[in-house]
Amino acid sequence: FSLNLDTLSVTKIGNGSGKVASSDSRVNCGSTCSNSFPQGSTVTLTATPNVGSTFTGWSGACTGTGKCEVSMTEAKAVTATFNLQKLTLSVSNTKIGNGMGAIVSSSQAGLIDCGTVCSTLLDYGESVTLTAKAVTGSEFFGWTGDSCGGVTQPECRVSMTAVKNIFATFNLSRQP
Repeated sequence: FSLNLDTLSVTKIGNGSGKVASSDSRVNCGSTCSNSFPQGSTVTLTATPNVGSTFTGWSGACTGTGKCEVSMTEAKAVTATFNLQKLTLSVSNTKIGNGMGAIVSSSQAGLIDCGTVCSTLLDYGESVTLTAKAVTGSEFFGWTGDSCGGVTQPECRVSMTAVKNIFATFNLSRQP
């Protein structure tokens, strides 16, 4: 006698990354994304996102975002979707004394372009360069906050590995 076997195939999609594994370890994607199972058996799959990614759901033989249980009555296919986390970058202008406001812009047109406070969502690992521009009568003093603290040049490069709050500080121009 021989067992009838059916193949379970797993595909990972999305701009993020992660691992899909069966409870019996016979499926372990990255390395193995398919295996044969006896007809009538149930295979339980778990999706685990890598750092900076989120698991957004199953499709195919499973749906939802919890564990995936596949009843092997025929060959089955499951897709796991992993996407990069969206992290908030908040930028604020501060004033020293009677300093005037300014515009903070980013290297990506339209992403950050604000007067006093603004924020945007960026993908985990994405980088952006912020540029501070003083208005007439004011001068850029420096950056404070996450990633840019202590930077005194008008440009600061930010890599999104967590939520970031950054402040551009301006003061009145020095009069001769």
